[in-house]
Amino acid sequence: MTETVSIDEFFKSKTYSKRTCRDIYVIVAYRNDAPEKIEFIRINASSRANNCAVSFMEAFSDILTFAIRRIRNKHEANAIIKNLRHHKCLNCPPNKDHTTSCSDAIGQVLEEVLKYEEKEVTQQTQEKA
Repeated sequence: MTETVSIDEFFKSKTYSKRTCRDIYVIVAYRNDAPEKIEFIRINASSRANNCAVSFMEAFSDILTFAIRRIRNKHEANAIIKNLRHHKCLNCPPNKDHTTSCSDAIGQVLEEVLKYEEKEVTQQTQEKA
């Protein structure tokens, strides 16, 4: 599930829902004046009863935002995704997306978002030519 919402006149966001041991929501926000660049990422669990600490999710959001803002090329983006994907959590049940942990779910979302952005930039470059 993906939902696009305008936060205010400066930002718009897309919310991605993934199933881990609970539902996890990854919110990717963009500036309206630079829609091709990620402004920040927030990760929310469906309840405070989730096995992961809320403060850990907030810290993880900040670290990811810091890293994503500094991506200079496709290889750096792929390195971030590779390091997030395929970690296994014993609390994560089998599911249709083959998500194995919270970090794997976040890696899947980033993979989708960054590939979409790459396609958008390529299309904009072709239109200018």
